[in-house]
Amino acid sequence: MKDLRLTNGSTVSVDDEDFWRFWKQRLSSYPSGIVYFKQDGKVFLLHREVMEVRDKRIVVHLDGDRRNCRRENLLVQDRAMLVRARPGRGSSPYKGVSRYRKQYWQATIRVDGKLKWLGSFDDAAEAARAYDEAARVHHGPTALLNFPGRRRRRPKQETAG
Repeated sequence: MKDLRLTNGSTVSVDDEDFWRFWKQRLSSYPSGIVYFKQDGKVFLLHREVMEVRDKRIVVHLDGDRRNCRRENLLVQDRAMLVRARPGRGSSPYKGVSRYRKQYWQATIRVDGKLKWLGSFDDAAEAARAYDEAARVHHGPTALLNFPGRRRRRPKQETAG
């Protein structure tokens, strides 16, 4: 790991192999991240260039520190992940949960573009747990959950053999 100096005197951390790609660039700190300019006036974000992302995907700093541009701290994601992670706009604070007939809560999940109804529940947290179970089944380990630290209710069956 090496540090590159910014125009304001602070530093940004990069991996050794990336240091030599950017050591001659004049790096500046902006609200969108660490940037540098090419001769033709185009602006490039350092974290996107480190990961060599030039399409519409996004690059996320895992620790939230924009001055840490090491590859182990950067994650490339599809833009669809932002839409899935966006909080709901309904009456419930939980993803996939909404009011149902004034006194109940319903859980739904979108699978392959179709809305699947998971049932009605007495409270929002119970409906959120049902959503989490369905999200694990349909989206696998990358599912965005309402209760990410919660374990499955039913453990997987061990196969004898």
